[in-house]
Amino acid sequence: MKNLLKKAEHSKTTYISLISIVLVFIMPIIFNMFHLGKSNRIIWLFFVINIFFSGFIGWFCRKYELSFYNMIIFPVIFVISVFIKYGRYGYFLAGIYLILSILIYFLFDKEN
Repeated sequence: MKNLLKKAEHSKTTYISLISIVLVFIMPIIFNMFHLGKSNRIIWLFFVINIFFSGFIGWFCRKYELSFYNMIIFPVIFVISVFIKYGRYGYFLAGIYLILSILIYFLFDKEN
């Protein structure tokens, strides 16, 4: 059990998962605590912060030569969040996040 925790502690996949959970579940709560409206949450959180993080995941996976499935973690967690509490537009955003991660992944090719 101790080895498993050590391995998870040093895993980059764990970091991607934890940051994804914070962005998807905790950040909307923080936006609500500061009484920011729904439109501000959609613009800043869904379009600015999440799109930036999707690009970061693509770059991060390429830089550290992580498995391709690491790029799917954030969109899947986002789809779960959308299924629980948001509208249908979220499904399209999850697709955009995945496509952006893949594009950034191939943009930073190590051979160039």
